[in-house]
Amino acid sequence: MSLPRLNLSALTHNAAKWPLPGKALLGCALAGVVFLVGDLVYLSPSRQRLYLVEVQEVALKQHVAQKTALAASLEARTHHLQLMQAKADELVQALPGHSEMPGLLEDLAGLALANGLLVERVTPLDEQPRQFYHEQPVQIGLIGAYHDLAMFLNGLGGLSRIATVHDVALRRDGKLLRLDLLAKTYWQVQPGSGLGGQGAKGPAFVYDSSGLRDPFQRLAVQVDHAPGRPARAPDLTRPRGALEGLAMDQFEMVGTLSRGVQAFALLRAASRVHRLEVGDYLGPDHGRVTAIHERCVELVELFPDGRGAWLERPRTLVLNVNS
Repeated sequence: MSLPRLNLSALTHNAAKWPLPGKALLGCALAGVVFLVGDLVYLSPSRQRLYLVEVQEVALKQHVAQKTALAASLEARTHHLQLMQAKADELVQALPGHSEMPGLLEDLAGLALANGLLVERVTPLDEQPRQFYHEQPVQIGLIGAYHDLAMFLNGLGGLSRIATVHDVALRRDGKLLRLDLLAKTYWQVQPGSGLGGQGAKGPAFVYDSSGLRDPFQRLAVQVDHAPGRPARAPDLTRPRGALEGLAMDQFEMVGTLSRGVQAFALLRAASRVHRLEVGDYLGPDHGRVTAIHERCVELVELFPDGRGAWLERPRTLVLNVNS
């Protein structure tokens, strides 16, 4: 069976005889087909291009707004950049023109001596070149009491030369504390740049241990520290007593004795109890008893300040109520 063939000429001839509503319906159908074909062939690609152009317009407007804001702040940004450049130049000029490691080592030794610390090791490490400067680190190991170590760090931060402290580690070493740190000194990259200047220093922090407790000691055996003050040099020709060979942290007040108006302090060190009166010496730093009370002993110690003079620092040994 064969399907009937569509005869367009006959359909067109017969359509002329159709009533008006049929002709209108056929015209609308033909118009719809033409519109659909035109939309698919011509309008759809144009509509896609229009969408892409609109998206690009939004992005360009945002970019223009950003550039406008940047241009408005260009003068302020330029001024800020000039200030930063001047500050960087000032810092670079503050660096010396050569290594200051020898001077830094002398300062470290003087600070340790002035604060009664034992320098266990000082190890300069390899020089490390940077883009605008050279740096040389040095490993430092110190042993001493808590407040003495704090005074050392305070003095290190107040040096005239530029030095920074890194990798600070604090731990017990018997009755004392061990401080390990890495200090770095710097100088300029350019050879022959001179000795350099000194940068403007801000307000220096001064460590004051008065009224502060040692967190590594029990409250009963706290040793009170006070800032050093200028004092007369000790008599270095005086024969040293047996108790002056023991560190102050080995002494522990265990009581007092009285004989009339005279008072004696009982201090225990090296498993022995020693009786001391006002004026007696103890400790390696020319410590001398100045007053004896029922619950504490007052004394003063002398330390060299590293500049040829001496500093006097009062200390207090508190009674150990658990003894």
